[in-house]
Amino acid sequence: MAESGEMTIIGADSHFKGELSFERAAKINGKFDGKILGKGELQISESALCKAEINAGNIQIDGTLEGNLHAKEAIRLNSKGVIRGDITAAKMVMAEGASLYGRCAIGPDAAKRAEAAAPSPAAGAQTPSRGEQQPPQRR
Repeated sequence: MAESGEMTIIGADSHFKGELSFERAAKINGKFDGKILGKGELQISESALCKAEINAGNIQIDGTLEGNLHAKEAIRLNSKGVIRGDITAAKMVMAEGASLYGRCAIGPDAAKRAEAAAPSPAAGAQTPSRGEQQPPQRR
């Protein structure tokens, strides 16, 4: 948890769409759709429904998550937690009763390899696949 008690909280009666970034700690109690980037700990409470791509230091899941997770340190999937997506982390703890529907890459080097393979933000330009025509270039 954050040293000074600071925590970003999305309340149980809230529905957030977009991108959330945080430094220390964040907790989702309501609904979230989008992308989450954080350096500290993310908690997804039992009442939460989170549809997101997540990259954080530590992730604790008690609710439902649909999307891929990347934890620099650890993922804790508690007994009522549900994940529908792929996981990459250095460590993972999964409690009896938890559900996971996806692929896992867990281990000391897993997080490092995932970061190295991730495209850089500047690599957003895509080349057309075979059969697609590239639009004419203006001069």
